[in-house]
Amino acid sequence: MAEEASIDDPVYVAVSKDVRESRSTLTWALRHLQFKKLYLLHLHLPISMNPTSSGLEQSEIDSIQVSELTSTYESLLKYRDICLAQGVNEQDVEIFCDVGNNVEEGIVNLIYENNIKKLIIGAAADSRYSEGMVNITSRKAKYVSSHAPHCCKIWLVCNGNLIQTREGRFDLEGSSHSSSESLASLHDLDSALIPFEDVVRAEPDSESHALSSPEDQSAGGSAATYYEEQRRRLEIEELERELEQHDKMNREREEALSSSFGVTQMLYSEEVRRRREAEEELNRARAEIKDMKSVQKELEEQLYIDCPRRLDMVEKERDEAIKKTEELLRNLYLEKGESSSHSTSSSSQWSVSNEPPPYFICPISKEIMQNPHVAADGYTYEADEFKTGSFMEVKNRR
Repeated sequence: MAEEASIDDPVYVAVSKDVRESRSTLTWALRHLQFKKLYLLHLHLPISMNPTSSGLEQSEIDSIQVSELTSTYESLLKYRDICLAQGVNEQDVEIFCDVGNNVEEGIVNLIYENNIKKLIIGAAADSRYSEGMVNITSRKAKYVSSHAPHCCKIWLVCNGNLIQTREGRFDLEGSSHSSSESLASLHDLDSALIPFEDVVRAEPDSESHALSSPEDQSAGGSAATYYEEQRRRLEIEELERELEQHDKMNREREEALSSSFGVTQMLYSEEVRRRREAEEELNRARAEIKDMKSVQKELEEQLYIDCPRRLDMVEKERDEAIKKTEELLRNLYLEKGESSSHSTSSSSQWSVSNEPPPYFICPISKEIMQNPHVAADGYTYEADEFKTGSFMEVKNRR
């Protein structure tokens, strides 16, 4: 027979990776239980990836899984800090982290393998707690409570409140994990058989009398065989349901990963396309800039060659214009009856003189005209002279 749990038995608290989800469960255990050793029990679920479906190398997948496991362990250290803050000695707290494919099944396996006799687990999410709550809503807690061995006492806690307690009971030595007592449906069958055994023990005389008959002994053996067959059938059905559910979860997980990989591949292809287009546009811009610089250089070289020639042409055109202007001035003076002394040489001297031309002088006032007007006689006069009689006197003299 297994020994009953005592204060010397270590206490295991099942915690999740997110400290916010299991903080209240751990706090309840620290406040209400006495222990010499506390284990923070966590089952890590690695991402199911393979090179074929993910498109990654095995070394990359291993690196991702190691990184996740490291992150999980760092989160579990926060639970240890909570224990130390509550006054628990550091050597009395340890992290018990295992890797598996299913949380509830993994916890049950650990209970069997490590002979765990005291376990605290969350009965539901803290947000689901209500006053007077008695039902367990967590699927994991239900599974562990119904499949764990009878020798393990389980406290089910929600939001820092005790919801249910599954008392530990004596169990047969050498019972295996796969025995019928590890299944929920078979627990129900056991509970249904216990009252019958109690009745038999309470009435030994009637039992002795009944078994004294060969027919009754045969009937008892048939009943035992029937119960054994029922137990095996229920066990097989339960295992088949669990296997089917496990396969379904694996398929859904693989489909989710495949879908996620497809989206990632599509986004990667789109990013590659955009980057390729940007590089092509950049190369075109660089080619255009290079062509523009080449054209600019050719123009500068051509301008450097043509500049002296164009300068000579401009100087020649200027000299010709000066000559034509001087010729026009000479002809103009000749037409006005100016003195013959105004030759070509004198015209050049006048061109640099400060004296105004004679036709800028009013014939009446002998001053430079500010507002010249042409009269009917063909001469130009200052406008103010028309208002006086001087204009008529000059006209009569002519």
